[in-house]
Amino acid sequence: MKNVRKPWRRLWLPALILLTAAALFALLVATRPQTRPVAVEEKAWPVTVMDLKPGRWRPTLTLYGKVDALFKSPLTAALAADVKEVKVTEGDPVKAGQLLVVLDERDYRLDLEQRQAELAQAEAAIAEENSRHQGNLEALPGERRLLQLAQAEVERLRGLMGKKLASQSSLDNARQALARQSIAVARIEESIRTHDSKLQELQARLAQKRAAVEKARLQLERTRIRAPADGRVLQVKVAAGERVNPGSPLLELFDQGSLVLRAVVPEKHLAVLQALLSKGEGVSVRGRLDGREVVADLAGFTAAVASSGSGVEALFRLRPDSRWLQLGRILRLQVELPPVEGVVAIPWEALYGSSRVYLVNGENRLHGVLVQRVGTYRQGNEELLLVRLPADARGRLLTTQLPNAVEGLRVKVVGHE
Repeated sequence: MKNVRKPWRRLWLPALILLTAAALFALLVATRPQTRPVAVEEKAWPVTVMDLKPGRWRPTLTLYGKVDALFKSPLTAALAADVKEVKVTEGDPVKAGQLLVVLDERDYRLDLEQRQAELAQAEAAIAEENSRHQGNLEALPGERRLLQLAQAEVERLRGLMGKKLASQSSLDNARQALARQSIAVARIEESIRTHDSKLQELQARLAQKRAAVEKARLQLERTRIRAPADGRVLQVKVAAGERVNPGSPLLELFDQGSLVLRAVVPEKHLAVLQALLSKGEGVSVRGRLDGREVVADLAGFTAAVASSGSGVEALFRLRPDSRWLQLGRILRLQVELPPVEGVVAIPWEALYGSSRVYLVNGENRLHGVLVQRVGTYRQGNEELLLVRLPADARGRLLTTQLPNAVEGLRVKVVGHE
């Protein structure tokens, strides 16, 4: 009996250890801390909104104008000479008739004096012809009387020859005197008859000499280059001592009275401005440059599409108080257009891309819509964008610029404009 009980004694200790471990494990499981599930909430982005109130607004079209001049005057040399003096520099304002460049005039002054001398000779020739003609007219009656006496002497001697009272030599001498007198009278009469033609020839020569004098005087005047109109010097191309020839560029001016702003008008606004111009309604643009206001009036449109192909170039004539501008300056312009119905004025921050805005629906989620840009509106120092929304657009407009704005994004309204 004692030998049978010994194996059971060897097994009860491991079994006790296993039961104790199982009890401890069950106790640990029963007493472990309970983990509560965490509910993940969707983030709502804080934004500001504004109500959609379509109304009547007067849009402002923004253009970019470039200062240009309709009339530029490139002055060139009309003769060959040395540049004696240049009296202006680039950017100088000039008045009409102001002396700009002086050329060496000595050769042309001598030429003028020579032409004046030739003119005096032509005038003297006419005076001499008139004097000769007057002398012929006064001498002709006397010469004709002498001719009659010579004829009478020949007749008398011929009668005496018939009576043998005169010699043949006396008759021949009388006949010679008659011939000489006839020639003298004929010459005087011929001179009187050709007086008008000679006078016309001399007068034509006189006109020719006068034209030569005027041309020489004009050439002399061309050695002093003057401003053709009020303007500013755009560029000086010569210096003192330089030799110029006919056609050589001297300098370039632009007429300040022809200053304009060239701006490309988009095609969608072109018809409106053309209609205003055809009705005679004034269209003005305003801008600022160097802290000064610039005002110009619409004068017309160019005859061709702009090189960019995005519209037609308009010409705005600058007013006198804006003629201080330099050519090539670019400035931002504002043009007021006729009032438009059914548009909404929104801040630029509400625009995404070029034509998308987001509306906040009743569930505070974003809904993107495409809008039509009509223009801008300036309210004090603030510029608003005028847009036309789709007819079915509902909700409040998002006015906060969100970098992650997408369709259906949840937002939280924290401000209202």
